[in-house]
Amino acid sequence: MFEETISKQSSKNLALLGSSKILNNAYLAGGTALALQLGHRISYDLDFFTEKKFKAQIFLKKISQFKDYRHERVGWRTILGKLGDVKFSLFYYSYPLLKKPVKFKNINLASIDDISAMKIAAISERGTKRDFVDLYFILQKIQINDVLRFYEQKYKKLASNSVHIRKSLIYFDDAEDENMPKMLKQISWKEVKSFYEQEVKKISQEILR
Repeated sequence: MFEETISKQSSKNLALLGSSKILNNAYLAGGTALALQLGHRISYDLDFFTEKKFKAQIFLKKISQFKDYRHERVGWRTILGKLGDVKFSLFYYSYPLLKKPVKFKNINLASIDDISAMKIAAISERGTKRDFVDLYFILQKIQINDVLRFYEQKYKKLASNSVHIRKSLIYFDDAEDENMPKMLKQISWKEVKSFYEQEVKKISQEILR
């Protein structure tokens, strides 16, 4: 694992959460889980997901035992807060994991396959610059057709969303004004966009054959 991709506070938080076992039925996903596995950028937030429905007040009572925890908001099967200066979230997420999570400090991390599918879903809704960058580094290891297959296995939506996904992968307007993440493996936003344009052109040509 690339522990240098997270802050000392995040590392401490994960160790405490792992030893407490209050997130045994949840997994860390998003940019932080990916950065720990790929080492490509610095990431800060701790975004946890669980397939098991939970009662917010019961979980809040458990996590409030951490003196650094500050509660911010409870939504529908959603908890948002902070552990020290690190954003923490827990979401009910019904979509099944494709692979067994990997372990880090006794915390479950979503596999790269699972994160790749979630990044496709995020970009198809409204892609941030971080999402495009993260998926770029995934696609240096996994073919885009395999990532689309993971998306279909997870969400069962590829047939109805195929055209929209291809358009979303080259729609950068919403992300243009955002800052680049703090990178450990250097890449420019221009290179990221060019890569997606080539990938979408390639898969579009394959569909037309």
